[in-house]
Amino acid sequence: MVEKEYLKKIGFLKDLPDRILEKIGAISQLETFDEESLLFRQNQEKALLYMLVSGKVFLNSRSASGKSLTLDEVTPGRTFGVSTLLGGGHASTFTAICAETSTMITVSGEQMRQLFIDDFETGHAVILKVVELFRSRMEMHTRQFIQSLANHPEIRVL
Repeated sequence: MVEKEYLKKIGFLKDLPDRILEKIGAISQLETFDEESLLFRQNQEKALLYMLVSGKVFLNSRSASGKSLTLDEVTPGRTFGVSTLLGGGHASTFTAICAETSTMITVSGEQMRQLFIDDFETGHAVILKVVELFRSRMEMHTRQFIQSLANHPEIRVL
């Protein structure tokens, strides 16, 4: 169980009412992982939602040529592994590795989905947050893609 005070520090959850935070907290755990702990691998089905309380996590992806690229550096208050809330056995598009000792709130995607079924209000509120999160990440990735295109030597010539 995780106290709602910890959950309020997570950007993804901070605006939710206490009654919803208490329900999420009841099925969540507070865990500490050592530096270089592998949380999950690219192409592996995700089972947990992760909310970083302290520390730092790198989200890496392997390119077609085999190079490892850091896509994001997760800092405290941020959430990753959100697609586990959608069910359907989605494989991860990245590998998550602790860059330093990190404390996280973890919650089973399966338990969260069951909570959504049992409590429509909670499910509705959290899924709206998921949509917000995906929208902001899509905007960030679009900006990164455009910047990458602008810096590409062959496109710069055009």
